[in-house]
Amino acid sequence: MSSISEAEGAKAYETLLALLQDEGKALQAYRMMALAADVSDPLPSYCSRIAGRLPFSEDMLLAKWREVRDAFEADRVVSSVLSEESPLFPRMEGACFPFIYAAGNTSLLLGRIAVFLGSPQPSIQAKSDTLDAVAEFISQGGTALAPMEPGIPAFALQLALKLGGRAIGVLASPLSKCPSEGLLPLQKELYANGLLLSVFSPYRKTEKWFQKIRNSFISSMASSAFLAEEKDGGPSWAIADSCLSGGVLMMPEKIASNPSFQWMARRLADGALPYSKPKDIRRILPKKARSAEPDLFS
Repeated sequence: MSSISEAEGAKAYETLLALLQDEGKALQAYRMMALAADVSDPLPSYCSRIAGRLPFSEDMLLAKWREVRDAFEADRVVSSVLSEESPLFPRMEGACFPFIYAAGNTSLLLGRIAVFLGSPQPSIQAKSDTLDAVAEFISQGGTALAPMEPGIPAFALQLALKLGGRAIGVLASPLSKCPSEGLLPLQKELYANGLLLSVFSPYRKTEKWFQKIRNSFISSMASSAFLAEEKDGGPSWAIADSCLSGGVLMMPEKIASNPSFQWMARRLADGALPYSKPKDIRRILPKKARSAEPDLFS
């Protein structure tokens, strides 16, 4: 469960976002608010002190906060709110997400994480490569992370759950929503035995463009990826290319040699690591797990 301070901070931020309709402006306003008041308290306790610094009335602020509060309280999923100050908050590069919503085993965020990606309708070869790669990765102490999508991502998460539960699914919606009926059993199992993550609060209404934000979140928190198979221009490239430019990307040589997958062949030529046998996956395993304890020398 989240601390009261993190949950109240998230409600305040979501209130500002709902009124300003701009993530950058909402974050700036929230940080101003945090300097002027104790955001670990409910917003009504300090609303009168900060309302004059915002482009809307105190009544508007309080009315919207009540809507947000009610949505949080009505949420059926038992979850944690992680702020940037939380020791479990993932280290991120690039995009800024002030709050993360988590349901399940949050200690998995301290693990040695890599993203598993691929097409929604994978070939037999891609599924075989993914099976071997995930099995080896989990055996070496890794934690598999993937977007909650059908095909290779869902297959990788299912395998990781069967092999010990080190699996993290990332949603493009609030935690209480499911992308499709077919993914519902997987989402329930991740809730019980793995971890579900989202950057969307219970107040948010799911939009199709949330997938782009979800992909940006995954790219910012994970620097290692295994791309089993993806068509030229396919959706996995948004995350895979980010890992290649700032981390490690691995792809099967056999699939990349198929003329139908020219982008995969080009990424191998550009520095992606080739995969041909299960032990190769160890090359994308992060060196060590994070610690929940503060490091005085970091």
